[in-house]
Amino acid sequence: MLKKYRYLLLVLAPTILLFIGVCGLSAQIRLGKEVIIRITGYDPMSLLSGHYIRYQIDWENTDCTQFDDNICPKEDFYRALNNGRWGKSGRFYVAEESAYDLDRAIGNSKNDAEIVYSYQKGRRPLAVRLLINGESFQSR
Repeated sequence: MLKKYRYLLLVLAPTILLFIGVCGLSAQIRLGKEVIIRITGYDPMSLLSGHYIRYQIDWENTDCTQFDDNICPKEDFYRALNNGRWGKSGRFYVAEESAYDLDRAIGNSKNDAEIVYSYQKGRRPLAVRLLINGESFQSR
């Protein structure tokens, strides 16, 4: 009888862990402050990693008044984006059916691209949505 419960627990453990992880990310997004970061240097595709844009953060054109003391947390932000390693690029994944539209939108030099992050000091910033000229890309 005890063996049966052990197998049941082994089968349900991945589902329970996934549920806990999703709840944690959801809470972090809700509790974080939304900040809008200007991006540049788009690489719109990868055959190995799927459809995404790899970008550089453009701190020169980002409104730093969104942060404490009106100072952009560049180093902390970069470390958090790259899991503790130093790096200056981030990724934003898009659905395959939206990849062509995204490629056209960010390829147009007249369009401004920004990422909305959920940000809490000392926590990893989470990309929430992509903005093209101030409009959510998903709603285009």
